[in-house]
Parts: sequence; structure tokens; C-alpha cells
Amino acid sequence: MFIAPKISRREAEHIFSVKKSSFPLMSKAVSRKKSIPPEKLEVLYLPFFLFDIAVEKETREKGRGFSGRQNVTLTVDGLLGHAVLFAENAWDVENDPKPHVRVCEFALTSSHAADVALEQYKGVLLEHGLRTRSHARAAAISEGRKIYYPFWVAYFKKKKGYDFKALDGVSGEIQGVRMRRVFMRAFRDLG
Repeated sequence: MFIAPKISRREAEHIFSVKKSSFPLMSKAVSRKKSIPPEKLEVLYLPFFLFDIAVEKETREKGRGFSGRQNVTLTVDGLLGHAVLFAENAWDVENDPKPHVRVCEFALTSSHAADVALEQYKGVLLEHGLRTRSHARAAAISEGRKIYYPFWVAYFKKKKGYDFKALDGVSGEIQGVRMRRVFMRAFRDLG
């Protein structure tokens, strides 16, 4: 199943060309610099496993156990298992991507990705429970469904070679350090 990008090529080019500063006082100085357009821009589909985790919350009365089950949907990248994302419900699905896009294949098994998803989500539940003084647990996890998720990748010329930036093709968010390792693995696998 391929998730359709919501960000167009033109929107991606605009997002990559806008210089942003982490320091508000520096934003005027940064905006005066001419932005460097990417040398190349392409869509890359990365493999992800999609899981539904059943979460049970502790009842208000102590000693009564757990009730109030709800489902949370997570994705785990199918290359390294480093990127765990909360999934949107409103994804558009494509049967096949356009012929000129690159698709990276799965390197992890579904069971390994399920272990990663459960471990990561248990940490989220623990942190939330400490803040809200509540208790919840992950009761069950579904079988992993394979999806291919779109990212726009821009390649920039640097002094001694090239660098890249990646943009989530659905949300339009620039990807950070955690995803960089996943992209490096994808580039290696794609050759």
C-alpha cells in the first residue's frame, strides 16, 4: 500500500528554499541571504510497518483492574526500526507510485518492528502516566501491515560534495537527525 503525497513538487521546492533560523533575532539576517535551490528533488518511498496497539486504562477505583480500551496507530520504519511515528487516519492511498519514483524495500521483519513499536509506546505511556498520575498499558498489538510512505528528498551542492534534506510528503515537515540514519540506509540499499 502506497501513501499518496499531499505536498506537491512545487510546495516541496518552496519549503526547501525558505531559510529558517532557530533564533528569532537572526531571522532578518538569514532572510537576506539568497537561498540555494536544490540540485535535484525527488520522491522517495520508505518502507514502514503500520500497527494498531490496544491500550487499556486503569479504572478510577483502585484494585478494579483495567478497562476503557482504545486503539492507537503507530508506524515503524522497515529499515532500521528507529523512526516511530503516530499515524494519521486520513491518508490517501495509491495502488502504485508513479514510474519515476524510487521505492526502498523492507529490511526488518514484522515481528522485530512490533517489538520496537511496543517498547517505544510503553515509554510514551510511562511518561504520560507520570505527568497525569494515571496508569495505562499496551494490551495487544496487531499484525504489522506494510506501507510505503513518501518523502521529498532535496540534494544540495556543498563545497566537497552533496548533502540532502528530507521532507515528509504528507505533513510537509522537514525531517531531523533521527530520520537521517534511515535515509542513509535507504540510499545505501538503493545503490
